[in-house]
Amino acid sequence: MLVTAADLWEPRPGTLLRWDVSAPAHGTPALLSLNQRNHLAAAMAGAPTVWLAAAFDVDGPIEPVALSRTWRAFLARHGSLQLEVVAGADGPQARRHHPGTLTWSVTTAGHTGTVEETRAALHAALDERCVPFGYPAFLPAAVSRPDRSTIVLGMDHLHCDAHSVAVAVEELAHLYAAFAESGEEPSLPAVGSFLEAVLQGSDGPARVAADDPLLRGWGDFLAGRGHRLPTFPLPLGLGPGERAAQATAVAPLADADLMDRISARARTSGASTYAAVLAALATAISDLGGGERLDTMAPVSTRSAEHLARSIGWYTTTVPLTVPASLTDLGLAEAGDAVRHGVRLGSVPLDQVLGSLTEPLVQTRNDVFVVSWLDYRHVPGGSAHLDRDAQHISASTHADDVQIWFSRTHSGLAVRIRYPDTSVASASVDQLLARLEHTLVALASSAESARTDELPRRVGSS
Repeated sequence: MLVTAADLWEPRPGTLLRWDVSAPAHGTPALLSLNQRNHLAAAMAGAPTVWLAAAFDVDGPIEPVALSRTWRAFLARHGSLQLEVVAGADGPQARRHHPGTLTWSVTTAGHTGTVEETRAALHAALDERCVPFGYPAFLPAAVSRPDRSTIVLGMDHLHCDAHSVAVAVEELAHLYAAFAESGEEPSLPAVGSFLEAVLQGSDGPARVAADDPLLRGWGDFLAGRGHRLPTFPLPLGLGPGERAAQATAVAPLADADLMDRISARARTSGASTYAAVLAALATAISDLGGGERLDTMAPVSTRSAEHLARSIGWYTTTVPLTVPASLTDLGLAEAGDAVRHGVRLGSVPLDQVLGSLTEPLVQTRNDVFVVSWLDYRHVPGGSAHLDRDAQHISASTHADDVQIWFSRTHSGLAVRIRYPDTSVASASVDQLLARLEHTLVALASSAESARTDELPRRVGSS
């Protein structure tokens, strides 16, 4: 899975197809999750469109009838895509539409001759359709070509998270192949509905006792930072309150062999691979003038039940992490402990955290410094992502801080970095990428040195 952004997307030209969906004026009342409520509040305050898109390739030209049946079957499986939000006098109101009440139509939206023209047309269509209010807040589309075509599903963040994008690729590919080849719907694993999970309170953590140590852990983290959320520690060239257009950097960092060696090093230190990569990131930032410890926030999945593994929805919470800038065994062990502690903090609802603070949060930037990790080898269909040229594309908006997404695949490790489009921020990100590659190599080389040091002792003890 290539994780990229709308401004870097390179869809080949072809014939653009799009599917429009009409819903009745009324539906069944539905509940909104905390993430959705916060997302809608930002949209009502004027925040730009935030959408995620899944794109993948299939052989030959698009068969519109087969793809139309694919969209209907996919929507029927996933309650999140049946959700409509309207802006009411008392705030956002949600309702659910039964799939049988929806009316579908497909149109040819035009023909493109260049990558740039295709990108602009898809970007404009996604920006127009994938907005949180009204129905649908998603866009089914495709680029048909004689040799190899691209299927695209864009969704407002209201409907999904990054894991959902990978699930969409896997299920849409299976559904389309079956409808195109036999006309019969394939059997897919049972799946839970995000809307039902929200109703049952299983989409995220449950409230804890007021004296729970994890709630105190949140308080200690924020109090130690003056109730400020983490910010990227290198220069960005923006003053307080300033924002800039978003720039995006996408780069490979390590091949599969290097990542296997890093994973082995992490295991010997009692850390996960993610924790080891975080320690490498902290070290690279420290080498460039950051501190000896890196504070950041990290998304954590709340898909705790097996039947939610394939559920399309926003199943994440955010946790704080403090990682040392060290590649020693002790440093990696501490990074491992920090990640495990962060995951435990994820069992406390964020609204309860905010309600328990003795002082209000100090908002120094609109964005929050976030470091995300997703191992696509362990998500549905991850082994087929390369053959399908699967891509996760996110909207390009504005930025005043840095957000980092690490993606591990069968090919190795890649990164996407979202940052403000200033010359200062660009220089910081370029330096960080170069330094991080060296740091990851050093991390793996330490593993080789450790094995070499242990060899005489193993021989002598035999």
